[in-house]
Amino acid sequence: MRKQFEKTTEELNTILGESRKEKALEEYLRSLEEADDDLILSHYLNDILAQKGRELSDVVKESELSRDYVYNIFNGSRKNPDKMKLVGICLGCHMTLKETQRALEIAQKGVLYPRNPADAIIIFNINKENWSVMDINRQLYEHGFEIIN
Repeated sequence: MRKQFEKTTEELNTILGESRKEKALEEYLRSLEEADDDLILSHYLNDILAQKGRELSDVVKESELSRDYVYNIFNGSRKNPDKMKLVGICLGCHMTLKETQRALEIAQKGVLYPRNPADAIIIFNINKENWSVMDINRQLYEHGFEIIN
């Protein structure tokens, strides 16, 4: 049986739609709690960092965020990062768009949306493998949007 986080939203809606008893709802909620253990942002970020062979010190430098902030995200002591700061961390990790979107989903910050002009700037740069926070901030600033800080 696949874990809840591996199922599509459609599959989860089907499960909920077919559940008629309170016990089924309780089992479903319990399975979501178990899935939460696998959806810890710090675990995901550390896995990506290891896969990419990057150093945390490089992420700090390239994200242009404070050392303490980045380290606290990676060690799990800070669990609720600001969306733009998390984007900065993803850029510092050299994440693909798919990896960045997954990090934002895990943190429940909402994914980058191509119809949002600021998000479009970020998406464009990630797709070009331009992970320079300075370059992206310049573009965001020039268009009057919030920068990564």
